[in-house]
Amino acid sequence: MRSHGTRRSWYWFPVLVAAGCATSPSDEQGEPPRAFRVDELAVSKANTTFGLELFAAVHDAAANPNVMISPLSVSMALGMTANGAEDETLRAMRETLGFGTMPEDSVNAAYQGLIAQLRARDRNVEFRLANSIWHEQTFAVEAPFLALARDHFDAEVRGIDFRSAAAPRTISGWAEDQTGGRIKDLITQIDPLEVMFLVNAVYFKAPWSRPFNPDATRPAPFRRLNGSLVNAPMMSEDGTWPHARDADADVVEMLYADSAFSMVIAVPASGRTLDDLVGSLTPGRWLQWMDALEPGRIMLSLPKFRFEFGEKLNDALISMGMGIAFDEVRADFDRISRQRSDLHISRVEHKTFIDVHELGTEAAAATAVGIGLTSLPPSITVDRPFLFAIRERSTGTLLFIGRVGDPTAS
Repeated sequence: MRSHGTRRSWYWFPVLVAAGCATSPSDEQGEPPRAFRVDELAVSKANTTFGLELFAAVHDAAANPNVMISPLSVSMALGMTANGAEDETLRAMRETLGFGTMPEDSVNAAYQGLIAQLRARDRNVEFRLANSIWHEQTFAVEAPFLALARDHFDAEVRGIDFRSAAAPRTISGWAEDQTGGRIKDLITQIDPLEVMFLVNAVYFKAPWSRPFNPDATRPAPFRRLNGSLVNAPMMSEDGTWPHARDADADVVEMLYADSAFSMVIAVPASGRTLDDLVGSLTPGRWLQWMDALEPGRIMLSLPKFRFEFGEKLNDALISMGMGIAFDEVRADFDRISRQRSDLHISRVEHKTFIDVHELGTEAAAATAVGIGLTSLPPSITVDRPFLFAIRERSTGTLLFIGRVGDPTAS
């Protein structure tokens, strides 16, 4: 328990990074694929619930037509951060992250297992998940807090001179290296009162199980988020994909590589808007879509898209119930440092990158065999703003979720 009197405002914060692509799990000396444990499934479910709520908050506030966050990255960085919180701050963070009454050691063990299993899930998907903690070299950090980060989050820990002009470049360079060069300049400056950064990076790269024929890509009209029309490069393929349809949306799942991961596209039904879709996107609705997916022949038309997105998540997380962690007076992070009673989260930065094209997500090589069909199948044409998500299929873990309001905007 901490007491607050007159205090200097010292700060620290988690920095969250997500992007698309990575090193092959075959190069990792980790555990082989196995069935997910009960605690891992529980944390994955919490990640989905948290991620859908966070995405809705960011979607509503974002001015950009294209938005993407990584629920996995945000959840993992804040889960690592929660190990330094106590009392009401810890309870608020756990409630916002969806952990309920799950014991803290079970949450940490679940993250440890998820890291190992997501890395090992599909040998034909390049995937990297990395964590690090950076602290001012003169700032005393509690050894148990760092041990939890190392043991359960496989985190690299480094003390550096935050007053050095090179410090932001050092931290940003780590993030850039972990994301294949896709996330640059994550930290451009360090406030004199900031003493710690917690950084998470997710890096994903995969070929489609069924690639699109690049020769079939043609310009086609796409109605943007603002209602105007633009010609977008539309990929098209007649094939068999898991898909579903209800009164609100057409949903299609496109598998990657050996099918451990997939991208889910949800395009609003006629008469519905993307705002309508996101506003009704509860965990229950998401699960209904996933349960309703059935393989069937369709003509799928989807625009190529590539964009970057960056957002400070403070307001969104505060609106979701984590405000005490940002409060300079009430925040309690004594388990990070018993020598300081004045720590709080100063900012949560988040950057993402995605590139979706005929061969996969980011960059990949693949060979496709075209089959001539004799009848015209039902069609799903994604010619208006749509929702997309990349998930691990057996747990449903959301790696990324976003919207595309203008596939021609980067």
